[in-house]
Amino acid sequence: MSGSLNRDDITFGIACDIVYLCACALHGVKPDEQYARQLDLKRLYRMCQFHSLTAITCMALEQTGVFLDLDPAVVKSFKDAKAKAIRKNMLLDAEREQIFEEMEQAGIWHMPLKGSVLQALYPKYGMRQMSDNDILYDPSGQKWLADIMERRGYDVEVCGKSNHDVFLKPPIFNFEMHTSLFGQFSGGAWYNYYKNVKERLLADEGASYRYHFTDEDFYLYMTAHTYKHYSYSGVGLRSLVDAYVFTEAKGGSMDWGYIGREAAGMGIADFEERSRLLAKKLFSSPALPQEAGLTKEEEAMFSYFAGSGTYGTTKNYVKNRMSESQKGGSRAGFMAKLHFIYRRLFPTMEWYQNYEPFFAKHKVLIPFFLVYRFFRRLFGKKKIWNELRAMREFGKEK
Repeated sequence: MSGSLNRDDITFGIACDIVYLCACALHGVKPDEQYARQLDLKRLYRMCQFHSLTAITCMALEQTGVFLDLDPAVVKSFKDAKAKAIRKNMLLDAEREQIFEEMEQAGIWHMPLKGSVLQALYPKYGMRQMSDNDILYDPSGQKWLADIMERRGYDVEVCGKSNHDVFLKPPIFNFEMHTSLFGQFSGGAWYNYYKNVKERLLADEGASYRYHFTDEDFYLYMTAHTYKHYSYSGVGLRSLVDAYVFTEAKGGSMDWGYIGREAAGMGIADFEERSRLLAKKLFSSPALPQEAGLTKEEEAMFSYFAGSGTYGTTKNYVKNRMSESQKGGSRAGFMAKLHFIYRRLFPTMEWYQNYEPFFAKHKVLIPFFLVYRFFRRLFGKKKIWNELRAMREFGKEK
């Protein structure tokens, strides 16, 4: 297959293995045993962890008769990761329901988001790994929610600083509680689109304060959220699996005319169509991406997903920010790099309003914050080096 996806490239070769094994798991098909014997299991495991797809990949490998004959240490890592993912999902599900009960009693309207909804659509429990729980809730109940979470033993990591509050309870509980689906200054047009989101919600049967999206609106939000990460620092293969699973389960009954119109209004129509078609080609049958008939554009898109991982990369972040700076030919490569450095040292006021609202309100203190931020970054040398290296490489790719 021609294009950007080279099977001889180890990174993307392993990504192809993951796609094939995920498709096998989703369709309940046993992977080819000769193929399984030739896998680079250590690299496969690391890449699965990078994309939060270890559990589903393990479930596929367990269907082969050769899995236990492979590297015993890596086999154990796979099986332990799968067991941990299932256990974590069970604990998060139970904890979420208890938190919802307390929110019901407190009269705080709420709605589960993303993975906690998607996981139920996968063929087997635990296939869809969860790193945290995302919940949308009534911002007027922020103080009462913080009280609930603290009473339940959570540390308040972030609260009232942006559009989502973070509550942690080691070793596994991580709840991101959103007062809005997108930030006012980082969400762009999406913030305005979802500003009055409660008007779009439907009440859950048997609950007074729990809500849900229509399938169409859930898919639109899921896609907008994916695109936000995709265009910022990248997003991994799990989001493509999610898109395939959801559209396979719900797509036949959804109003695609409505989806198209709303996606166009949000500026994500092109991404929605391209990512949906890519996901369908990759996962609709157990086959390697080289055999999926991808176009060159789809190969490039797949390569970007494959190299991004669940949480994106510094390289993508730097490249995307400098590419934005060059739009319309306003800045040449050198000037784009200078502009990037300048903005990393001196953020915009919108940045303060979104990430450091205290200093946005008390502008006279910003110089002191900049000094503190400079020394904090200075001691985070690894991140600085990664950004500088990515900046140096910008424009060199052919």
